[in-house]
Amino acid sequence: MYTLLIADDEANERALIRFLLRDFHKDLIILEARNGKEALTAIQKKHVDILLSDIQMPFLNGIELATETKKDFPDIEILFFSGHDDFTYVQNALSLKAVNYILKPVNPAEFHKALTDIIKRLDSRIIEFSKSEQYIESSFHERCTDLAGTDSADSSGSSEEDTLLLQNINLAIKLKQPEQLTSLVHELLNKYASATKISHIYIRYTCTSLLKVLMSSCVTLGESEFEESAKKIYSFQHFYDISHLLETYLDKAVSLMNQNPEETNYAVSLVKQYINQHYREDLSLDALAELVYLSPNYLSNIFTKTAGESINKYIRQIRIQRAQELLLHTNMKIADISIQVGYPNPSYFCKIFQNQFGTTPERFRNPSSGKEGSCE
Repeated sequence: MYTLLIADDEANERALIRFLLRDFHKDLIILEARNGKEALTAIQKKHVDILLSDIQMPFLNGIELATETKKDFPDIEILFFSGHDDFTYVQNALSLKAVNYILKPVNPAEFHKALTDIIKRLDSRIIEFSKSEQYIESSFHERCTDLAGTDSADSSGSSEEDTLLLQNINLAIKLKQPEQLTSLVHELLNKYASATKISHIYIRYTCTSLLKVLMSSCVTLGESEFEESAKKIYSFQHFYDISHLLETYLDKAVSLMNQNPEETNYAVSLVKQYINQHYREDLSLDALAELVYLSPNYLSNIFTKTAGESINKYIRQIRIQRAQELLLHTNMKIADISIQVGYPNPSYFCKIFQNQFGTTPERFRNPSSGKEGSCE
């Protein structure tokens, strides 16, 4: 049984989708939202597996809705409906890893195929991660008493309570409150330690959401580590093992909080680590400041004072250093190297490189060639 949300500001469009879903009624709980803002509120209150969204909607359009949803619920399946004039929006939709998009007016056969593929993908996750539903359900809570004790009351497991807990956990991280963070995480873990009547798939989903929140406090942890740990959550046979994994990331978050938040070297160090791992991406001062919960101006000032150079100069040096390595040790085209090190415009990359070294990337690679070379 999966929950599906239809987000469309046109009542007749929602009615049409409901009509097309009639063959899936036995497998789906169907919700509706009249605009993007209403849809986001519904998703935050109740676990949703599939989002069917129009592109053009008031308050939040489909792309904005998907972007906000993916932050907290990365595993949600998304199917967009769009008009022919929405092609640029559709490109953004695909970058958000939406499963597909369907042009309006909706073709019933195309819609059924797209939805069937989504449901098969959801089913395959359960098969892949759970080995056998019967085996997991009977053994998943086998070692829970180590965490919650035999007298722990059974929880209702409401998604509303979990959403609120996760929001409070995220707030505790932002406010740097390690004791509050620890208490809230333990509250959530203890809630499911002996909750034998609650779907193990839902428990795993909630724990994966908790994992993402905890990892957000460690800016040096990448997406690949999150994906690896999330897979473990879905493959562990006992809740004890899931809890132990989450406790590990809780300890990391608390350890970071217990360092002096006023110590400028700490914030600068985190920013440097992040730049070294994400130099290929668009690194704005605002985004970097948000990572360490400082204002952009304050971060800029303490970075320059501590590192002896501005953030922009540090980013440029890291990128150019990586470009040197690629020029000397690979046969990549200069235009490709430019993109690889975070400069989408090859001409601008060549200009930056020449200002730094007094020579073009081509002459740096082949000093004896005598060629000026190009960035193509």
